[in-house]
Amino acid sequence: MKLITIEEHFISPTVNQAYTQVKTQNATPEEKAKANFIADFIAKDPRITEIGPTRLAFMDQQGIDVQVISYGNNNPMDLPAEFAIPLCRQANDELAEKCAQYPGRFYGLASLPVADVPAAVKELERAVTELGLRGAQLTGTFNGEFFDDQKYWPIFAKATELDVPIALHPGEVNPLITEHYYQGAWSPAVTTVLAGHGFGWHADTGIHVIRLILSGLFDHYPNLKIISGHFGELVPFFLERLDENLPPQLTGLKNNFADYYRNHVYLSPSGMFYDAPFQLCLSELAADHLLWSLDYPYVLRDNTRTYLTDYPIDEALKEQIAYQNAEKLFRL
Repeated sequence: MKLITIEEHFISPTVNQAYTQVKTQNATPEEKAKANFIADFIAKDPRITEIGPTRLAFMDQQGIDVQVISYGNNNPMDLPAEFAIPLCRQANDELAEKCAQYPGRFYGLASLPVADVPAAVKELERAVTELGLRGAQLTGTFNGEFFDDQKYWPIFAKATELDVPIALHPGEVNPLITEHYYQGAWSPAVTTVLAGHGFGWHADTGIHVIRLILSGLFDHYPNLKIISGHFGELVPFFLERLDENLPPQLTGLKNNFADYYRNHVYLSPSGMFYDAPFQLCLSELAADHLLWSLDYPYVLRDNTRTYLTDYPIDEALKEQIAYQNAEKLFRL
């Protein structure tokens, strides 16, 4: 059985160096510490910057046939337009070039300079039509704004026109939210994990998807496709609750909340190979909206393939999740 993992990452050393120079000008101690942490991570673990033999060897060992790759930490999307436009272009060029060296094994998602929406739209079109990338990734929010704001809608309009998905990936949580929700009588290290990959990133990204739906975005773009990792960032647990308490009479939308979620959102595990959330997603979503992912190289597991192949569901469903849905969504 073929296996495609759709949330795998890389970082360009040259792009990251330029990103860090911008971000550390007049930076807070916390921002400088984060920049140094990422620089150390890149120096110590070259897997994040490599798309080639090392990555392929891991894939072959784990029975992964194809990776769909997007930008990791320090996405140049975060920067002001004067820096984001050239650096997103550079990141996309580099990703496309590396993927092209290994036909059929690697495909990419674009980074977009969202500070300048017309430039982001232009870059999405270039990335797809000229570079062969298969969609785009938006990482977290931008300047504290969620992308449900209508000024960002042209990006989604272009994705719909091109028939490519937009992946919503977790990003840094607003510091005020971190202070209010995640700081307490524990160490700063616990706060960092709790506000980040332990819980906070996921809640924040789940709320992002909820906001996109409630904004009416999908009424305007009924063919738009969104990818949400980590088995839906907590939202599938609340679909019935959201339907019950946010009916169309209240929201002004054409359909129930869960209808939009089930029709427009595609889920993958991001290496969370846990039975309970997987079973929930199997119950709440149609089989053709489930994908597979590891989150390489941030998450490295020995059961990327065997968890799915050994899971007690029928073979036809396994094949849909393992590769058929991804081939259709990304037009591979």
